[in-house]
Amino acid sequence: MSNGAQPIPAEQFALAIQDLPVENLYSKAHEIQNSISHLERSNAQLQEYIDTITSDTSLPEATRQEGDKDCSEAIHENVIVINRQKERIELLKQEVERRGGRWHEADSEGKVNGSSAATTTNGAPAAPTQGAGGRLTDAQLQQQMMERLVEDENGNDHEGMHL
Repeated sequence: MSNGAQPIPAEQFALAIQDLPVENLYSKAHEIQNSISHLERSNAQLQEYIDTITSDTSLPEATRQEGDKDCSEAIHENVIVINRQKERIELLKQEVERRGGRWHEADSEGKVNGSSAATTTNGAPAAPTQGAGGRLTDAQLQQQMMERLVEDENGNDHEGMHL
């Protein structure tokens, strides 16, 4: 692991997200989930490489037994980061629920809690409608974020903390 900057502790992260708009909480969760997916794919590739070393009969027995220590260490460090990131997602979820909202999780296909986000026949997002239980679909969240960007460009500067 790098000896550089250390991640902020979970308690500080929880404090930092308290003032963020709900759509930013979901955006951050999506960003973290994307990072987790990349780390998991990387770990799978590293493990595959280690497995090729341990099963390569052309290598000396000692080398096969040892595998690749650097790759093994990288996998271990990635698991630590993945666990920390999962904790962050849980903190984001708790913050949404603390505010009285219901947490929804979107999968890689844009589904929210198992139901597809609405789209028109040409694949564009459908007109926003309030999701069940006060939740927003991905299309609704995207629309709100676009509206906020337009507001920001028009001089409505929102104070806040970027994580």
